[in-house]
Amino acid sequence: MDQVNPRLCVKWEAPEPGWFKVKFDGASTGNPGQSGIGCILRNSDGIYIKEISKKIGVATNNEVEFRAALRGLQLRMELGVQRIHLERDSLNVVNAVHYNNTPSWRLNQWLQPILVLLATFNEFRISHIYREGNGEANKLSKMAIVNGDPPLAL
Repeated sequence: MDQVNPRLCVKWEAPEPGWFKVKFDGASTGNPGQSGIGCILRNSDGIYIKEISKKIGVATNNEVEFRAALRGLQLRMELGVQRIHLERDSLNVVNAVHYNNTPSWRLNQWLQPILVLLATFNEFRISHIYREGNGEANKLSKMAIVNGDPPLAL
């Protein structure tokens, strides 16, 4: 019997009613290299609320992941969201938030503001998704490197 690769079955799942989901990603042309971030905020009906594609200059691949998470959370401040589910295809940020630590001070300088913002939410979740389920945010992060800061699509 053929086995189905679970990565081929990855799809976006809506958060519970009253919750919002932020998918985020970072891309870097080197380590360090020119970098960009992408964030997408959707409501529980799957409707796009806002997306961001932003060039951030030179950063390491790990730094850009944390910066993308921070920018995704800042959307909450702008839009007044109280319940958020963060979804990411890299375990670095997910584990850092769960365990409140990073392997280096350079990453910790980005983790601390993330933790401060998370403390302002009524509720939050952060979880891992396979890379195949985070393609939209990945595309936005790569577009930022190539095109600079494209207009936001709403």
